[in-house]
Formats: sequence, structure tokens, C-alpha cells
Amino acid sequence: MTEPRTTKPGTTTADSSSTEAVQAALAVEHSAIYVLGTFGGRTSSAEDPELVGALEEAYEDHVDAREALAAHVVAAGIEPVAPSAVYDLPGGIGSAEGIRAATLRIERDITATYLTLTPKAIGRDRTLLVQLLCGAAARQLDLGAKPTAFPGT
Repeated sequence: MTEPRTTKPGTTTADSSSTEAVQAALAVEHSAIYVLGTFGGRTSSAEDPELVGALEEAYEDHVDAREALAAHVVAAGIEPVAPSAVYDLPGGIGSAEGIRAATLRIERDITATYLTLTPKAIGRDRTLLVQLLCGAAARQLDLGAKPTAFPGT
């Protein structure tokens, strides 16, 4: 079995780095969707409707981000990176407070990842990554984080 091609023949190094950044972002979104879906299944809307609402919104945002990234990659004629068969769950998620804290850590990690990936992208790739970076930073506020000048750092 051969690995899917991540870049088209004849692309420049900058194009290749940009595509790799978008593919890495797509892999992050696959992980976020899995983990947040699991958290949603462990949270009670009767006991903590605010948390359930935040999780549902975050989950939907990540599904939208995944779809946008996948469509972006396909439009470039590239095979999107596939989700993993399994993902590790963070510890300490036995309570609503633990799930809230873990979700906030995930959003901080995603923001930091986008901060790392965005400079590697060019053109429309960079624009998309900046938009997703802003969404990840805003979700932190929904989860109770205090605003910072440079979220994710």
C-alpha cells in the first residue's frame, strides 16, 4: 500500500510547506472532533447545560474546520490526511470540571498549533489557518479562559 501523495508534482518548496501545514491542521481537527465527541458523551445536559452547550459548539466548529480544510486540500488536487483509528484521551476527565479543564487545554493546544503552522502557509492556505486560529482563540473564552494578548503562547 502506498502513502497518499501530499503534494502535486512540480510544486515549489513554499507550496509544499503550505500544503503540509494545512494537512497538519486537518490532522489536529480530526483529533479534536474525536476527543470532544467523547467528552460530550461523558457530560450531562441536566447537570451542566453550559458545559454541554460549549462542547456542542466547539464540536460543530471543529467539524466545520475539518470540512473547510479537507475541501481546501481536495481543491488543490491533494488527498486529505485521514483520521487516525484511535486517539488518546487526556486524564482527569471523570467530572464536569475535569472535562471543562481538558477541553480548555485542547483549545489552547490547538491555538498554539495554528500559531506554529500559519507562518509556514502562503496565500489562501494562510488565510484559512488564520481564520481557524481566531476561532480556536475565541473558543477558549467560551470555556472560561481569561483574554490574553497572544492566545496559545
